[in-house]
Amino acid sequence: QYALFPHLTAAANVGYGLHALPRAARDARVAEMLDLVGLGAQAAQRPHALSGGQQQRVALARALAPEPALLLLDEPLAALDVPLRQRLGAELREVHARTRVPMVLVTHDPDEAARVADQVVRVEAGRVAGNA
Repeated sequence: QYALFPHLTAAANVGYGLHALPRAARDARVAEMLDLVGLGAQAAQRPHALSGGQQQRVALARALAPEPALLLLDEPLAALDVPLRQRLGAELREVHARTRVPMVLVTHDPDEAARVADQVVRVEAGRVAGNA
């Protein structure tokens, strides 16, 4: 689940945490974030009208909109089928390259970690077990 507000459009979901910005700046940031994740054309759609992958990208855009110092992604690809996981994993790498926001990705899939991450730290029983 991506914790999107079902009664809000994709744009309103992305802009939800930006109320301190003047409207023009907020609208520009929302458009920038939706374009970043490839959903500029879906700005007016509500979550129920979006695919699971699109919902995930709206959630990512919302998380990036306030320019966080760090982004924690907890199993972001777990509920997706294999082709979509691979595509969205590549998109996460691209978003990271474009935004340069440090991201910590939690996954139980070592192959996914190797595909998506620049650095991998393996944790077992709550302790660092090694780097891959």
